[in-house]
Amino acid sequence: MTNTKPGTYRSSASLIIAAKEDSLEDYDYRLLLIKRTEGTSYALNHCVFPGGVFDPVEDLSTKWLTFFKSFGVTDEHLKMCSHNQDSPRPEFLSGGDHFSKDIALRLTALRETFEEVGILICTEQEHLQKWDSKSGYPRTWLLEPSERSQWQHRVHNDASQFLELFRHHKVLPNIWSLQEWSIWRTAATANRKYDTVYYITMLDEHTKNINLLLEPHEVASAHWISPTEAWSSSQKGIIWLPFMLLYDIARLMNLCSFKELFNFSRQRSYKGSTMVQPVYYRCDDCMFGVLPGDELYPEEPGACTQTIILSGSVDAIHGKAKQYNRYIVYDFHNVVLASNVPPSDGHLPLQSLVNNKLAKL
Repeated sequence: MTNTKPGTYRSSASLIIAAKEDSLEDYDYRLLLIKRTEGTSYALNHCVFPGGVFDPVEDLSTKWLTFFKSFGVTDEHLKMCSHNQDSPRPEFLSGGDHFSKDIALRLTALRETFEEVGILICTEQEHLQKWDSKSGYPRTWLLEPSERSQWQHRVHNDASQFLELFRHHKVLPNIWSLQEWSIWRTAATANRKYDTVYYITMLDEHTKNINLLLEPHEVASAHWISPTEAWSSSQKGIIWLPFMLLYDIARLMNLCSFKELFNFSRQRSYKGSTMVQPVYYRCDDCMFGVLPGDELYPEEPGACTQTIILSGSVDAIHGKAKQYNRYIVYDFHNVVLASNVPPSDGHLPLQSLVNNKLAKL
């Protein structure tokens, strides 16, 4: 584990995995959520997408570059993982001595996914050669290596073994199948601070055909769940979703079909993402987090290391708001989202059924 100074932000990556599901309900796909074990979670029934902390030594190793080149991966292939957006890229995604950190953090997301749930997202050399970049990305193949549990244990204890796993089975990590979805920075008030990029990947397999292998020390259970089910389960107290995940789930709720999700996530990802950092306020009867575009959002969110105290009730404060992008936290399972701010980077707004008008609260 990399040592970091107190107060510094650690780079991390998470993966939103969508797989097909035959269903008479609104969604023909499901998302994979994992429930953290009691030793790793900070709230009861804490659920997240697979992911974890970037390893600057192994995830940026020149050995990866040599390995990619041995499969015929060109510089142009690698550049397809980088984004040129109008606003500056977040620092933790910029640069890289040998290849882009966009690529390194994709490797982080794929490595952590294998460590936690045993899903190894690969592509083969022949798929790379047949790839037409205008129509998608190299075909994804889910490899279930022999002695998968031993490989999972080895990778969990030594990140360098992730490359050895691909080398042993002569396949490539399908970094191109990961589309950038959002970037979040932990609030400056938090004890543990992370800069996290969320990628999304689409699996052609049906959920029933995906064989998960849960890492017992970190993952208590895993669940294939639709965006609406995730939202309602959180509000009912069955699971607890961190507030940033709840916000992203409310955006995913707009996309009911696998094809819609595939097309939107791929097209939007070319725009890159602006990093979002919540700032917390406390009033007489609850707490709320504000996001960019909100009239209460400060110019320097990173300087807000203490919750900002406002006098008066939440109703009185929100009754005066003209421009808002926030979530109101009455308790872990009673969270209200409200935004009348146009989304940035070509993103989706909050789904209308869960996007509240402050004047009506």
